[in-house]
Amino acid sequence: MGFARRLAALLLLCMAVSCGTGERHFNIVLIGVDTLRRDHVGCYGCTRPTTPNIDRLAGEGVLFENAVSQSPWTLPSFATVFTSLYPSQHGAGLVGAGTPHFGSSMRTAFPSLAMMLLREGYTTGAIINGPALSSEYGVCRGFEFYDGVKDWKARPADRVTRDAIEWIDEHKHRPFFLFVHYFDPHVPYEPPAPYSEMFDPGYSGRIGSGFDRETYAQACRYLSRSGDAGAEADWDHLRALYDGEIAFTDQAVGMLLQGLRARGLRENTLVVFLSDHGEEFFDHGGFEHGHTLYDELLKVPLIFSLPGTVPENVRVGTQVRLLDVMPTVLDLLGIRSYPHFEGVSLKELMWGEEDLKGRDKALLPPRFAYSEAILYGSEKKSVVCHPWKLIHETTTGERLLFNLKYDPGERNNLAATQLSELSVLERVLTETRCRLSETWHVEVVCGGKDLDIGLSLLSNPASGRFEVYGLFDPAGNLLEPGGMRIEESRATGRLSLHIDGMETDQAVILAVKTAPEYARLGFDVKMAGRPALDITFLGEHLENPAGMPFERDPAREEPSLGEPGKRPRPPYVLIWRSVPDVGADAPVHLADHTRRCLRALGYIH
Repeated sequence: MGFARRLAALLLLCMAVSCGTGERHFNIVLIGVDTLRRDHVGCYGCTRPTTPNIDRLAGEGVLFENAVSQSPWTLPSFATVFTSLYPSQHGAGLVGAGTPHFGSSMRTAFPSLAMMLLREGYTTGAIINGPALSSEYGVCRGFEFYDGVKDWKARPADRVTRDAIEWIDEHKHRPFFLFVHYFDPHVPYEPPAPYSEMFDPGYSGRIGSGFDRETYAQACRYLSRSGDAGAEADWDHLRALYDGEIAFTDQAVGMLLQGLRARGLRENTLVVFLSDHGEEFFDHGGFEHGHTLYDELLKVPLIFSLPGTVPENVRVGTQVRLLDVMPTVLDLLGIRSYPHFEGVSLKELMWGEEDLKGRDKALLPPRFAYSEAILYGSEKKSVVCHPWKLIHETTTGERLLFNLKYDPGERNNLAATQLSELSVLERVLTETRCRLSETWHVEVVCGGKDLDIGLSLLSNPASGRFEVYGLFDPAGNLLEPGGMRIEESRATGRLSLHIDGMETDQAVILAVKTAPEYARLGFDVKMAGRPALDITFLGEHLENPAGMPFERDPAREEPSLGEPGKRPRPPYVLIWRSVPDVGADAPVHLADHTRRCLRALGYIH
């Protein structure tokens, strides 16, 4: 699209969209299909006729080919959609000691999309399916009507559409925002007839017309058997049942869109279609979701459609994120975004621009997609700057580096050979995690004296572990060890930092993460081999520990463990725990040194 056409289109868009000025308010329907794998959707390349109605919707709007979820399961992913924040920031679905089965609730220090639209005069409603989005987890904030369920699949897709249309009929006389949550592609796979036979009618194997977690547990041994022709046929049948659920849901989505048209609302309604995550069918040795950060779980469909305003039949290949949904909705409606949003508006991409403009206060440039918040198994983190993707396994320390252009299936780990790409993404991943989630900091200042300081960190390997995330200066720049040496034993849960004769006033800060986040951590500080109680200080009140070694339990409320406003007189060892703030006055961003490196290598502009 040439400059003149883009300019004309943007002028028409500005004239058409004037929400917030009192001239026109569009309705918004956000359709979220839980567990919808991108490559099982027709307009994303699926050869089966699974989604004719979703495909038609894509033809009426803008389809993003490369959208990345910030979490591989429901609660943290949808919370990201409604806050434009990373899971570590909004807090929903962080699993650890002392949290419920689905983890922690969404924090209340920032507005949700529903809250912002409510303030703009919208009526807000949500039709929810699945216990992971129960109101107790906080995603309900801002919704005047939040109709949830307590049981899995208590409301099939056709009933979801019926309930959504009933709500629309009651509220169509004023601008509305409705979140419609379909759940059928989630396990158990039990599509109704004729969808149960639609894609594998001749199957006569070991699995029936339905499949759930209990069935999988019973069948796991033969399903995972390599080279078993019967097992492959069973996996094909599982995928056929899953696709049957998708086709059933697609029909219900079509009924919802037709319901909008029949009421004369489609031309005045922004429809956003997306999924929270995908599904694994033994692509990397597992099943279902919530356990890895491979693309079969993170790549999701994303479509925007607003007749007469959003261009039609446009496909955008630039990598985007679910973080970007909320700023885009607000931008299309003419509502100003908050400075603390991590995502950016995709409106310019819709109209032919090739690059996204980042936010000054965002942690990462928009070209980077960061994902986290594992539900099952050990915590993992990933970062993608296309075509390179790095996955970090926090328990083992394993790094997996993939070139998605040549290896979209993520089969060939290049971490041992592509050292420059690994170094760049490792640095970004390291600083991102340090700035996003709770971090223990041990700050050491020798005060220009020749001191022998030894620090040991202690954990119980059976209940948790810690991981060193780097040595930093007070400005947040990574440091080389220099006159320090670090010794770590994963077997005993002990790490030792030795500082020998650093005759400098420069502070050295050791950043440490625990996994799970709420694991206890012990400290043992010595100077010249003796307990260093008098130079060891804790938290904002600069308290000395009662004894050495000592332990801290993050699961208990200990607000005094925050960073102090002033420092003690050197020499000292200062221990505090940071909890990232979220808000316009508390931005987090990569260190200047890292940004300079990324700019020099062409990763950011």
